Amino acid sequence: MRRHLSLLLPLLLLPAHAAAETHCGNGPSSIPDGTGAMVSWTVDVPDDGQTRVITSTQVMLQVSHPWIGDLTCLLIAPDGTTVQLFDRPGMPDGGWIGPWGCGGDDIDCMFDDTAAAAAEDTCSLDTIPVLSGNLRPGEALADFTGGNPAGEWTMHVVDHSSIDAGTIDQLCLMLETAPDCNGNGVPDATDIEGGSSEDVDGNGVPDECECP
Repeated sequence: MRRHLSLLLPLLLLPAHAAAETHCGNGPSSIPDGTGAMVSWTVDVPDDGQTRVITSTQVMLQVSHPWIGDLTCLLIAPDGTTVQLFDRPGMPDGGWIGPWGCGGDDIDCMFDDTAAAAAEDTCSLDTIPVLSGNLRPGEALADFTGGNPAGEWTMHVVDHSSIDAGTIDQLCLMLETAPDCNGNGVPDATDIEGGSSEDVDGNGVPDECECP
Protein backbone atom coordinates (compact mmCIF):
# COMPACT_ATOMS: atom_id res chain seq x y z
CA MET A 1 0.00 0.00 0.00
CA ARG A 2 2.84 2.37 0.83
CA ARG A 3 4.48 1.71 -2.54
CA HIS A 4 1.17 2.49 -4.30
CA LEU A 5 0.90 5.91 -2.60
CA SER A 6 4.48 6.83 -3.44
CA LEU A 7 3.70 6.35 -7.12
CA LEU A 8 0.50 8.40 -7.03
CA LEU A 9 1.56 11.45 -5.05
CA PRO A 10 3.97 12.94 -7.63
CA LEU A 11 1.21 12.68 -10.24
CA LEU A 12 -1.34 14.39 -8.02
CA LEU A 13 0.99 17.33 -7.39
CA LEU A 14 1.68 18.05 -11.05
CA PRO A 15 0.29 21.49 -11.95
CA ALA A 16 -2.04 22.02 -14.87
CA HIS A 17 -0.09 23.45 -17.79
CA ALA A 18 -0.84 25.85 -20.61
CA ALA A 19 -3.05 24.30 -23.28
CA ALA A 20 -4.00 24.95 -26.90
CA GLU A 21 -7.63 24.34 -27.80
CA THR A 22 -9.62 24.49 -31.06
CA HIS A 23 -13.40 24.94 -30.93
CA CYS A 24 -15.61 25.27 -34.02
CA GLY A 25 -19.06 26.81 -34.21
CA ASN A 26 -22.37 26.50 -35.95
CA GLY A 27 -25.26 28.65 -37.07
CA PRO A 28 -27.33 29.66 -40.11
CA SER A 29 -25.21 29.60 -43.25
CA SER A 30 -27.08 32.30 -45.20
CA ILE A 31 -26.14 35.95 -44.59
CA PRO A 32 -29.21 38.25 -44.96
CA ASP A 33 -28.46 40.33 -48.07
CA GLY A 34 -28.37 44.08 -47.62
CA THR A 35 -30.90 44.16 -44.80
CA GLY A 36 -28.57 45.22 -42.00
CA ALA A 37 -29.80 42.17 -40.07
CA MET A 38 -27.21 40.06 -38.27
CA VAL A 39 -26.60 36.38 -38.75
CA SER A 40 -25.06 34.82 -35.66
CA TRP A 41 -22.88 31.78 -35.13
CA THR A 42 -22.04 30.38 -31.71
CA VAL A 43 -19.02 28.48 -30.44
CA ASP A 44 -19.45 26.57 -27.19
CA VAL A 45 -16.26 26.23 -25.16
CA PRO A 46 -16.84 23.64 -22.43
CA ASP A 47 -15.95 24.22 -18.79
CA ASP A 48 -13.35 21.62 -17.82
CA GLY A 49 -13.77 22.32 -14.11
CA GLN A 50 -10.49 24.21 -13.84
CA THR A 51 -10.11 27.96 -13.57
CA ARG A 52 -8.22 28.99 -16.69
CA VAL A 53 -7.49 32.27 -18.47
CA ILE A 54 -6.99 33.05 -22.14
CA THR A 55 -3.41 33.88 -23.09
CA SER A 56 -3.80 34.00 -26.89
CA THR A 57 -6.66 33.97 -29.44
CA GLN A 58 -6.81 33.28 -33.17
CA VAL A 59 -9.93 33.01 -35.34
CA MET A 60 -10.32 30.94 -38.50
CA LEU A 61 -13.17 32.14 -40.73
CA GLN A 62 -14.48 30.93 -44.08
CA VAL A 63 -17.13 32.98 -45.91
CA SER A 64 -18.43 32.68 -49.48
CA HIS A 65 -19.46 36.11 -50.76
CA PRO A 66 -18.90 37.90 -54.10
CA TRP A 67 -18.28 41.35 -52.55
CA ILE A 68 -16.66 41.17 -49.14
CA GLY A 69 -16.68 44.95 -48.85
CA ASP A 70 -20.35 44.58 -47.91
CA LEU A 71 -19.56 42.75 -44.68
CA THR A 72 -18.88 43.55 -41.03
CA CYS A 73 -17.92 40.86 -38.52
CA LEU A 74 -17.85 40.97 -34.69
CA LEU A 75 -16.72 38.33 -32.19
CA ILE A 76 -18.13 38.40 -28.64
CA ALA A 77 -16.65 36.43 -25.73
CA PRO A 78 -18.79 34.86 -22.98
CA ASP A 79 -18.00 37.81 -20.67
CA GLY A 80 -19.27 40.31 -23.27
CA THR A 81 -15.87 41.49 -24.53
CA THR A 82 -16.36 42.40 -28.22
CA VAL A 83 -13.72 42.53 -30.97
CA GLN A 84 -14.39 43.69 -34.53
CA LEU A 85 -12.65 41.33 -36.93
CA PHE A 86 -13.29 43.56 -39.95
CA ASP A 87 -15.62 46.33 -41.07
CA ARG A 88 -16.26 46.51 -44.82
CA PRO A 89 -12.67 45.92 -46.04
CA GLY A 90 -11.53 48.35 -48.69
CA MET A 91 -13.84 51.15 -47.55
CA PRO A 92 -14.03 53.86 -48.62
CA ASP A 93 -12.01 52.93 -51.72
CA GLY A 94 -10.08 49.70 -52.08
CA GLY A 95 -9.33 50.16 -55.77
CA TRP A 96 -12.68 49.04 -57.10
CA ILE A 97 -15.23 51.11 -58.96
CA GLY A 98 -16.93 53.46 -56.53
CA PRO A 99 -16.69 53.77 -52.74
CA TRP A 100 -18.28 50.39 -51.90
CA GLY A 101 -15.38 48.52 -50.41
CA CYS A 102 -13.42 45.57 -51.67
CA GLY A 103 -15.25 43.79 -54.49
CA GLY A 104 -13.35 40.52 -54.33
CA ASP A 105 -14.75 37.06 -53.63
CA ASP A 106 -14.67 35.09 -50.40
CA ILE A 107 -12.80 34.89 -47.10
CA ASP A 108 -10.63 31.99 -45.95
CA CYS A 109 -8.19 33.32 -43.41
CA MET A 110 -6.79 33.22 -39.91
CA PHE A 111 -7.21 36.38 -37.86
CA ASP A 112 -4.03 36.80 -35.82
CA ASP A 113 -2.74 39.87 -33.96
CA THR A 114 0.82 39.09 -35.11
CA ALA A 115 0.00 38.97 -38.85
CA ALA A 116 1.87 41.41 -41.08
CA ALA A 117 -1.14 42.49 -43.18
CA ALA A 118 -4.35 44.06 -41.86
CA ALA A 119 -7.68 42.66 -43.04
CA GLU A 120 -9.11 46.18 -43.35
CA ASP A 121 -6.42 47.13 -45.89
CA THR A 122 -6.36 43.88 -47.88
CA CYS A 123 -8.13 43.82 -51.23
CA SER A 124 -6.51 41.63 -53.87
CA LEU A 125 -7.37 42.39 -57.49
CA ASP A 126 -6.58 38.88 -58.73
CA THR A 127 -6.72 36.41 -55.81
CA ILE A 128 -9.64 34.27 -54.62
CA PRO A 129 -10.31 34.18 -51.71
CA VAL A 130 -9.63 37.89 -51.54
CA LEU A 131 -8.97 37.64 -47.79
CA SER A 132 -6.66 34.68 -47.21
CA GLY A 133 -3.71 33.61 -45.09
CA ASN A 134 -2.97 35.28 -41.76
CA LEU A 135 -4.46 38.77 -41.31
CA ARG A 136 -4.66 41.24 -38.44
CA PRO A 137 -8.21 41.92 -37.23
CA GLY A 138 -9.66 45.42 -37.08
CA GLU A 139 -9.45 45.32 -33.28
CA ALA A 140 -6.97 43.34 -31.19
CA LEU A 141 -7.82 39.78 -30.22
CA ALA A 142 -5.58 40.45 -27.22
CA ASP A 143 -8.65 42.15 -25.70
CA PHE A 144 -9.80 38.61 -24.81
CA THR A 145 -6.59 37.88 -22.86
CA GLY A 146 -7.16 37.27 -19.16
CA GLY A 147 -10.79 36.22 -19.61
CA ASN A 148 -12.28 32.83 -18.86
CA PRO A 149 -12.63 30.90 -22.13
CA ALA A 150 -15.57 28.73 -21.00
CA GLY A 151 -19.06 29.55 -22.24
CA GLU A 152 -20.81 30.63 -25.41
CA TRP A 153 -18.88 32.77 -27.89
CA THR A 154 -20.89 34.57 -30.59
CA MET A 155 -19.94 35.88 -34.02
CA HIS A 156 -22.19 38.43 -35.75
CA VAL A 157 -21.97 39.07 -39.50
CA VAL A 158 -23.85 41.90 -41.23
CA ASP A 159 -24.27 42.52 -44.98
CA HIS A 160 -24.73 46.27 -45.48
CA SER A 161 -25.46 46.36 -49.21
CA SER A 162 -27.93 44.52 -51.43
CA ILE A 163 -27.45 42.52 -54.66
CA ASP A 164 -24.54 40.30 -53.55
CA ALA A 165 -25.49 37.49 -51.14
CA GLY A 166 -23.26 35.00 -49.34
CA THR A 167 -22.85 32.33 -46.69
CA ILE A 168 -20.79 31.56 -43.60
CA ASP A 169 -19.03 28.25 -44.15
CA GLN A 170 -16.88 27.79 -41.05
CA LEU A 171 -15.81 29.48 -37.82
CA CYS A 172 -13.21 28.11 -35.39
CA LEU A 173 -11.50 29.59 -32.34
CA MET A 174 -7.90 28.69 -31.53
CA LEU A 175 -7.41 29.49 -27.85
CA GLU A 176 -4.30 29.18 -25.74
CA THR A 177 -5.12 29.04 -22.05
CA ALA A 178 -3.26 28.71 -18.77
CA PRO A 179 -4.23 27.76 -15.19
CA ASP A 180 -5.43 30.59 -12.93
CA CYS A 181 -6.20 28.83 -9.65
CA ASN A 182 -6.63 32.06 -7.66
CA GLY A 183 -9.01 33.57 -10.25
CA ASN A 184 -7.20 36.91 -10.57
CA GLY A 185 -7.14 36.89 -14.39
CA VAL A 186 -3.37 36.21 -14.48
CA PRO A 187 -1.77 32.83 -15.29
CA ASP A 188 -0.40 31.07 -12.22
CA ALA A 189 3.09 30.93 -13.75
CA THR A 190 3.06 34.72 -14.21
CA ASP A 191 1.95 35.24 -10.59
CA ILE A 192 4.84 33.08 -9.39
CA GLU A 193 7.44 34.62 -11.70
CA GLY A 194 6.34 38.14 -10.80
CA GLY A 195 6.43 37.48 -7.08
CA SER A 196 2.75 38.14 -6.37
CA SER A 197 2.31 34.47 -5.41
CA GLU A 198 4.68 32.17 -3.54
CA ASP A 199 5.47 28.63 -4.64
CA VAL A 200 7.57 27.27 -1.79
CA ASP A 201 7.44 23.64 -2.94
CA GLY A 202 8.21 24.57 -6.57
CA ASN A 203 5.34 22.57 -8.05
CA GLY A 204 4.04 25.40 -10.25
CA VAL A 205 0.89 26.00 -8.18
CA PRO A 206 0.58 29.19 -6.10
CA ASP A 207 0.69 28.28 -2.42
CA GLU A 208 -2.59 30.10 -1.72
CA CYS A 209 -4.38 27.53 -3.90
CA GLU A 210 -3.17 24.49 -1.95
CA CYS A 211 -4.02 23.04 1.42
CA PRO A 212 -1.40 24.00 4.05
